[in-house]
Amino acid sequence: MTAKLVADPAWRAQARDEGLVVFAGADLIYLVPDVPRADAEQLAAAFDGRDIDPGVLTSSARDVLPQLRSLGALRPAALPGPGQSRTLSIGAQVLGDASPDLTAALAKAFPPVGDPDVLVVVRTTARLAELVGLSAGLVRSGQIHVLLDLAFHHTIALGPLVVPGASACLECLARRAGSRWGDPKPPPAPKAAAEPDLPIALAAHALRELGDGSLALLQRSVSYDLRTLGSTTEDVLPSADCESCSRPHPGRITLPWEAA
Repeated sequence: MTAKLVADPAWRAQARDEGLVVFAGADLIYLVPDVPRADAEQLAAAFDGRDIDPGVLTSSARDVLPQLRSLGALRPAALPGPGQSRTLSIGAQVLGDASPDLTAALAKAFPPVGDPDVLVVVRTTARLAELVGLSAGLVRSGQIHVLLDLAFHHTIALGPLVVPGASACLECLARRAGSRWGDPKPPPAPKAAAEPDLPIALAAHALRELGDGSLALLQRSVSYDLRTLGSTTEDVLPSADCESCSRPHPGRITLPWEAA
């Protein structure tokens, strides 16, 4: 049985001849094109407080659900509502050297737990090859994890979120990045890791969103430029050379803590 979905009250939707329009305000509007009018009307009805049962939708309407999930417009009905976020248990693992400030900030934000729902992998002075080595073990264990990359001068990179067996993994990222930029050893004290409060706050925010059902970082990495305060988003696609992860499964991703 497929879990029911509900709309986030911060979002609305309209059926249009050109497809389904979903919006959360004038600054956040998306068109999902080529959605048949009948499907668009059925999906838009969910934003008037009705649940969506994927099992009764047409196949073309079900195909739209992963996009609405990724946007955060829909979430599993089993999850707590807005203001009642489910608190995930978070672990942290540093790949490379960690300053006392970084170690203390991680321990404060993510107190150690034995069996975390999500593991934050923090790269500091490790090469990409070390990500490859770590990735295989995490994928085999089934541990959901997300990368916080601080091995840079003025850039914080967050993501991808890795759901083993259902997404690209850290080895996919490392192999693609390595083929583009090579794999030089990072400096012994990357500047991006020198003031850890901001990157850890960004990671904590993303994990709260994940607890609400957002898959915004699934197969996606967001880079923040500390000089310009700009951000860029890149897709992290499976790599044909990856030996860690299996072929991603099609369809909607179900996270272990969504079961209720």
